[in-house]
Amino acid sequence: MKNLLSGACVSLLLALGLSTSAMAEDSSINSTVESANSAWNQALNTGNAKALSNQYAENATLSPGDGKILVGRAEIEKLFKSFVENGVHNHAIEVVNVGGTGNVIYQISKWSANGAKVNDKVPAFGGVTTSVLIKGSDGKWLTQSQVWNVAN
Repeated sequence: MKNLLSGACVSLLLALGLSTSAMAEDSSINSTVESANSAWNQALNTGNAKALSNQYAENATLSPGDGKILVGRAEIEKLFKSFVENGVHNHAIEVVNVGGTGNVIYQISKWSANGAKVNDKVPAFGGVTTSVLIKGSDGKWLTQSQVWNVAN
């Protein structure tokens, strides 16, 4: 009986330790994603397409919801520059789910933004985005791949 009780206590302590470790990892992932999203929103909402594209890996892929796939920072920056020039602003990201381990994190989020005023109306649009972030050897997290859709 004593061995059974000791074994149960050891199992409980191991489970609690693993659970605490997983919670710490989840907290770190959430923090990384929230920080990346905040920097993304700030760059777009201040019209800084260069800063925005620098949040992507050099060889990143991005599909903006039109069936095309952009490859590399130069193409991604060109897209964001067109957004800025066309008055996209007030961008926000609401995280739905995050996960990952080691040097790879994913997020599924809802996004929303406004366009330039037309006939005294400010258009609103949004959708869902899925992103994969990778941690470089310098410790910096960059978006490696991102896919958007537009719901309205």
